[in-house]
Amino acid sequence: MANSTVLLALREDPLGGGASSEQLRRIGKEMENKGLELRWAASAGDARATLQTEAGLAAAVVA
Repeated sequence: MANSTVLLALREDPLGGGASSEQLRRIGKEMENKGLELRWAASAGDARATLQTEAGLAAAVVA
C-alpha cells in the first residue's frame, strides 16, 4: 500500500494541545511510517473538496 493517500477528516487539530491531539499525531506518524501519505481536513467543506479533487485516495478516516 506504499504511496497511498489517506484522508483524515477530523474536528480535532493534530497540531493543537492536549492528549487527543498528541494521539492523532502518533497515529499520523505511524501511518506515514507505513508508507501512507496523509491529507488532513478540519471541516466538512475541506473534506468534500479533497474527496472531489484527490483521485488517489485509498481510504478516509472520518469523525
